[in-house]
Amino acid sequence: MKVIVEAPMSTFTGYGNDGIGLVQALLRWGADVYVNPTNVDPPLPPEIAVLLTKKLEKPFDLAIHHVDPMTLEMEREKVAASAINIGWTMWEYSTVDIMGQKGSWGDRTRLFDAVLGYDSVTVEALRPRTKRHAIVDENGKIHSTKDPVKLITLQGGYWPEAWPAVERDWHGDRFGFCMAGQLHERKEPFLAIEAFAELKKEKGDDFAGAELHLKTQVPGLLKVMEQWTPKLRIYYEHWPVSKLRAFYGMQHCYLAPSRGEGKNMPALEMMSTGGTCIATNWGGHTQWLSDDFAYPLDYQLAPVSGKWPECMNARADKEHLKQLMWRVYSNRSEAKMKGDLAAKRIPQMCSWDAVVERLFLQLKHELGDKGRALWEKAVMCRRPPEDEV
Repeated sequence: MKVIVEAPMSTFTGYGNDGIGLVQALLRWGADVYVNPTNVDPPLPPEIAVLLTKKLEKPFDLAIHHVDPMTLEMEREKVAASAINIGWTMWEYSTVDIMGQKGSWGDRTRLFDAVLGYDSVTVEALRPRTKRHAIVDENGKIHSTKDPVKLITLQGGYWPEAWPAVERDWHGDRFGFCMAGQLHERKEPFLAIEAFAELKKEKGDDFAGAELHLKTQVPGLLKVMEQWTPKLRIYYEHWPVSKLRAFYGMQHCYLAPSRGEGKNMPALEMMSTGGTCIATNWGGHTQWLSDDFAYPLDYQLAPVSGKWPECMNARADKEHLKQLMWRVYSNRSEAKMKGDLAAKRIPQMCSWDAVVERLFLQLKHELGDKGRALWEKAVMCRRPPEDEV
């Protein structure tokens, strides 16, 4: 089975990390993988770097275009190169109004057999602009069909092997809340700081052991805020995976009061190590968020700006965030139980291996004969798990 992936190859962006993770999972599956990267940022894993030297030889069984919806496009010249062409993308707003060019999304994507969105917010935002599926005949002319391009919900994955479960002291003198990643406005780090600072004042000595640790490389979080808020720590450093893993291991609860997410990789990483999480119950979080092992956070939708009143994203409820932070801090046995379960469930649900299997199964069910033919090839080339080799 030959699969070509068009995506960024970079460890510095969400799409780039997901492009790398997707390719690695396809290789582990046993597919014959080719890459046509939209951009490349070294360093890259060796198995990805070697693919950059591999000649593109059509036809392919599956072409995956995993890019931002602003640039997602299926060109007529590429349609015949693959039996199935899919787009895969994510969007953190209720509509695509801020994209501009109102007709362009449907025109750019009507030659795809299907477009996958990371969550229901993505899919429903794209649906009004999605046009009828079109095909290209042998003369290169485009003809519309009677059915729209299929929209499918499937979230990308992550690699749990880098984030093994660790033992924590859940009942000691200190208790760590944390955030990590590109902590810009959409991630709402200032809301987390406000909630933490208010709890410090309201609960006094009863909240004395609580700490808030924010790891970022995005300007905006000022170190001087540490002087105003007891036990707040801000880190502006580039950390290797080993140090980030140790950082997670020292904390207990990840805060994700985000306005919108495609997935939220740091939250998945933290929970894989055995921590729990408080996360806005909207967007990409909803694909994995469960009160069995985490704490769904209330929110309201609000316009991104006055220019686009119908284009909304989430605003987490600060009072509910404070209630949940206090609950986690004051009921540590419950928090530990949730963290222990997260370390088991998140890797099972969200690994790239599991996602790639769901990808082939969903295409089998959604794309008729072409999807079933692809599934049969996928089954034939699938490698057995390592413990069966």
